Formats: sequence, C-alpha cells, structure tokens
Amino acid sequence: MNIQQPALGKKIVRLRKAKGLTQEEVVEKCNLSVRTLQRIEAGEVMPRSYTIRLIFNTLGYTVYEAAPGLSNKISFHQLYSYIIDLFNLKTNTMKKLTILSALCLVISSIVFTACLSAKKTIANPADLVGTWQLLRNGVPDTTYGGQTAQIRYKIMTPERFVVTDIKYKDKVMYAAFTGSYTIDKIHKTYSELVEVAGNGYGQYMNGKIGTYNYKIVDSLWYIKGNGYDEVWKKVK
Repeated sequence: MNIQQPALGKKIVRLRKAKGLTQEEVVEKCNLSVRTLQRIEAGEVMPRSYTIRLIFNTLGYTVYEAAPGLSNKISFHQLYSYIIDLFNLKTNTMKKLTILSALCLVISSIVFTACLSAKKTIANPADLVGTWQLLRNGVPDTTYGGQTAQIRYKIMTPERFVVTDIKYKDKVMYAAFTGSYTIDKIHKTYSELVEVAGNGYGQYMNGKIGTYNYKIVDSLWYIKGNGYDEVWKKVK
C-alpha cells in the first residue's frame, strides 16, 4: 500500500474509531508512545512501513487488501532496488559494508549449519539393507536369550525385516517375527510393525509397533527405546 500523509493518518483514525479503540489502547498493543500515534494521525510524520503494518494489524486491517496482487510487485521492486543500491559503495560506504558483512556471516552460518545437519542425518533405508548380527558387550552374542550357542540375526530389505534365532550347534533356525518398518528422519527414529510372529514369540503378536532412536556408525547399528538398548553389526 502506497498511502502518504495526510491520507495515512486519516485512514488510521477512521479504522481506530471504527474499532472503538482509544489512542492509548492502540499504542499499548503496538508498543508505541501516544505522542507518536498522535503525530502519525495528524499527518505530521510518515512512519516506517513496519510501524504502519503493526498499526494496521492491530486495527484488523490487511495492508494490501485494497489492491490484490499489488503487494508482491511492490515488495519485489523495493527489495530489488535496495539490493542494487546496497552494492553501490559510493554512498554510505561503511554502513553498506557492515550490512554486506553481516549478510555474508548469516549466509555462511546457514551453509555451515546445513552441512552439519547433512552429516547428522540418519541413514536412509538403503543403509539398513543387509544382514545384521546382535552384539553383546561389543562382540557377537552367542548365547542370546540365555540359550547356549544361539545367535540372533535381523535381515533387512528396503521395506521389510525378518528376525531369526539360530542354534548353530543344533542346526536349528527359529523364525522369530517379521513385518514392515519406517524411518522418521526428522525425529531420527526407526519403527517396526510386527505383522507375523513365530511359535514362542506370541508377545510380539497383534500388530505390535516398536519405535526406537537409532544411528549407524560404520558397520554398527545402535537401537535404543522401549526398554531395548541394542547394537547390531552388519555381517552381509
């Protein structure tokens, strides 16, 4: 909106009175002084665009509602002109150099933060695909569940998982449970939906879902949550 004084002041007065607000009530919401609002309404000063927006928002008036589509054109033009002028160091040199330096710092911080975030990003599903063996104290757990010579494996495909227990001396394999899984990169969690459980694993039936915090470091997969604190090693 391109309203100049005294039209701006008169419009603010009309809007304020239509809302039934006093000058004191408006300035309290806008964090302005009464004298400042009085001078604006009287057309004595032309406030900054930020102040205009603040007052209009308080009065329930959308700044650009009288000219749909005009706001973007004006904003873009003003922004473009400001940027061009910013690089003209013939005037206000020190002030412009300070602004440009601050912008460079902000951009550098954003890029640096993005790089750090990328490094911290939890692995994608492809990193999970393969066969994993459960560890205990950093070495393969060969007595899983208190059973002698028993090892637990987890086989991952791009969308599903299968957990099996193998008693290698007896040459016996137990299909523990299987289902689908999802990864939430925002919350850095891994969730399993158990769809089928073998005999002896009935506690995992009825569509039980487990959600865990996890990370992958080299060939190790750390899972923690729901009472579990496990480390798996990729073996294939």
